[in-house]
Amino acid sequence: MFCTAFFFQANAQLFFSKKAVLKYHKITLDTSKNTITLNFDLQGPANRYYVTRLYYSSNNARSFKGPLQAVNGDVGDSIRVGNNKSIAWSFVKDNPYFSGKNVIFKIESTEIPKQAKGGPRHALKSLLLPGWGDYKVRDGYHYEWIPTAAFTLLGTGVFFRFWADHLYEGYDLSDPNSETAHQRLFQTAQSYNILSQVLLGASAIVWLGDVLGVYLKGRKNLKKYFPKREEEAKKTAWLLPAEIVPSIARFSGGFQLNILWRF
Repeated sequence: MFCTAFFFQANAQLFFSKKAVLKYHKITLDTSKNTITLNFDLQGPANRYYVTRLYYSSNNARSFKGPLQAVNGDVGDSIRVGNNKSIAWSFVKDNPYFSGKNVIFKIESTEIPKQAKGGPRHALKSLLLPGWGDYKVRDGYHYEWIPTAAFTLLGTGVFFRFWADHLYEGYDLSDPNSETAHQRLFQTAQSYNILSQVLLGASAIVWLGDVLGVYLKGRKNLKKYFPKREEEAKKTAWLLPAEIVPSIARFSGGFQLNILWRF
């Protein structure tokens, strides 16, 4: 007769996202096949992969045996999150003397670290949308703060620019009650204009800085993961995307060189 319990452990390298959770459902014993099936949910971010292993203890969790080898189902490498997961253990194959008394099972699920190998061409993605290329060249998962920062600075800068133009227009058209009030209106418009330029400049720095960062990280990835491709790129780095074609001028009849750009 089996007396069983569950013990779960989930390890994850998460940043700004919910923690991975292993949720127990039930344990089923099949005496005809000598298998124990453990049902559970692996809940967490959808774009993660996990290494899942099964262990058991018969001494009140003071020590565990495993990882168990005679297993199948949602166990092993590259397991995705989801509900209704199961691990079936053929206990006789792993331990012919397994009695099942006072057994405690432990499922360990450890996140596989992301390994981004994207090259410098992904800088074009960040040129279109800041932060987009980072997902391809960096090992993290959360770069949404980059477009948020860039567009917040951009939008705020445009707002202050619009408001400065509005104040300048009021300054030009208004009949001042006093010279001091008129001058104060001009100074406020000037301050808003300067603030707008600072914010727009900061937005450009964030955007273009991300493009440059993605390009440099992509070059580093190319050198690290694809050294042969990197060497080929160095050999042709001096070549311009153009072709020089000699020809005869149509009207003068003289010799000329034409540059044809390749796109």
